[in-house]
Amino acid sequence: MELENKIDKAHRFIDSLNAAQLKDLQRICRDIMVSQDDLNVQAAEYFKRCMRACEGICCKNINVNDVVTQLDLIYVLAMGNHSATRVQACAALESLYTADCPFLANRVGPCIFPPNIKPERCIITFCGETRPIRKAIKVVRSGFSKLSRYSKIKRPFLWVRF
Repeated sequence: MELENKIDKAHRFIDSLNAAQLKDLQRICRDIMVSQDDLNVQAAEYFKRCMRACEGICCKNINVNDVVTQLDLIYVLAMGNHSATRVQACAALESLYTADCPFLANRVGPCIFPPNIKPERCIITFCGETRPIRKAIKVVRSGFSKLSRYSKIKRPFLWVRF
């Protein structure tokens, strides 16, 4: 399925990097992780409201390919804080149609990803007013933008097929 293909491409991208490039990638990813930590602190009340009012509905009945991008998977796998095998096994649960996120532990939750190593959309999406935390959200987005630019610079080594 598409998610498994994204994971495979993310692995190939990471594997194609030499030691210096991998160090650069991990530095960019650590910066994203730090910004996610900061957002988690600033948005603690928002997360509580999400769990209290919505009960994690944003992880339910989704098209995972619209939520989890290849960049997200590069980030998650480059940080290496959880088993690539587990990520792959979850991806195998992907549905052709909208369904609950396959990265929910035991198909109900919580998310298998640590709070500071989540896909971009999962960490920056809130229902309701977010004005007080907009700056922290912008920093997370900026980190993923930097990761995107980095992956595009390195992309010819991975994506070109002869």
